[in-house]
Amino acid sequence: PGDEVEVYIEEQENAKGQLTLSRRKAKLIKAWETIQDAADNNKVLTALVKRKTKGGLIVDLVGIEAFLPGSQIDVKPIRDFDAFPGKTIDVAVIKINHTNDNVVVSHKALIERSLESQRSTMVSNLEKGQILEGIVKNITSFGVFIDLGDVDGLLHITDIAWHRISHPEEVLALGQKVKVVVTDL
Repeated sequence: PGDEVEVYIEEQENAKGQLTLSRRKAKLIKAWETIQDAADNNKVLTALVKRKTKGGLIVDLVGIEAFLPGSQIDVKPIRDFDAFPGKTIDVAVIKINHTNDNVVVSHKALIERSLESQRSTMVSNLEKGQILEGIVKNITSFGVFIDLGDVDGLLHITDIAWHRISHPEEVLALGQKVKVVVTDL
């Protein structure tokens, strides 16, 4: 008694002449407004993972069930969804279908936003002639990709050694630390 609650007016006057109210509908409308606001303004919402499904996870998003596809959980592919139920995860709303009352969310979108800002900061600080240390990430026939932290660099096969080599694996191995010079951006 004495608590203030938001309610939805279902009928102003029913057969008995009484006002019909619904607390559940008020909560539902408020939740949909929150979700729509998050979608319109790129806001981050916290969701509770309820259960796993065939293609991803079902999450509780402010009282509404939403779908988090497996491809949108992380930037790296995730095969096993068993560790997620019961955990909370920050998500961005990427799709709302009002006709079916379903919502699709993404955690990957948030990670990509963060990585993009880190990349732009890293690239703006890079200069030609700068010496960096990185790790060999991938080896191809034309060169080696070096992980420099937030960005990858290409070390062309002709720049790997002073002598002629037919394949980068002759000189470098995956996971090897190397010092490189930035020649172009």
